[in-house]
Amino acid sequence: MKCPRCGAENLDERVYCWKCMAPLKSGAMGPLPRTPTREAQPGAPAAPIPYAAEGKSWLAAALLAWFLGVFGVDRFYLGYVGLGVIKLITCGGCTIWALIDFILIVAGVMRDAQGNELRRTPNDWIIVLVIVVATIVLNIFYGVFSIIAGMMQRGMPIFKPIP
Repeated sequence: MKCPRCGAENLDERVYCWKCMAPLKSGAMGPLPRTPTREAQPGAPAAPIPYAAEGKSWLAAALLAWFLGVFGVDRFYLGYVGLGVIKLITCGGCTIWALIDFILIVAGVMRDAQGNELRRTPNDWIIVLVIVVATIVLNIFYGVFSIIAGMMQRGMPIFKPIP
């Protein structure tokens, strides 16, 4: 749902806009939250408005989900402490939950606990793609070399000569 005042995208169940705190639904319950007021002093920097905080980094969330997702670190980072603890106890649902969370973050479906979209830059996709492909290729090489080393330790021929 778009905010009528600032145009920011909000979740459907939200009553107030996350960016400007304008009411999203006609008949929203309760008064608007007060905007912090402070007397400005000459030469003093403007006080930051706590409602205008940006979302969490998409790149950080994606990399945490890829490398530490089985421990729930990505959920802790996004503010879902309860789900992070459950994910930690279950080792990421035997890594299936961790893989699903990684896919949700990369697809842009996952938001932080306050409902904010994850903040992206144009190069984030490239960084995540390069790191994911590099770790997959390194794991394949590690597996192949481990098999070869195990065969050499047992005295098995790695390549059989063609008769």
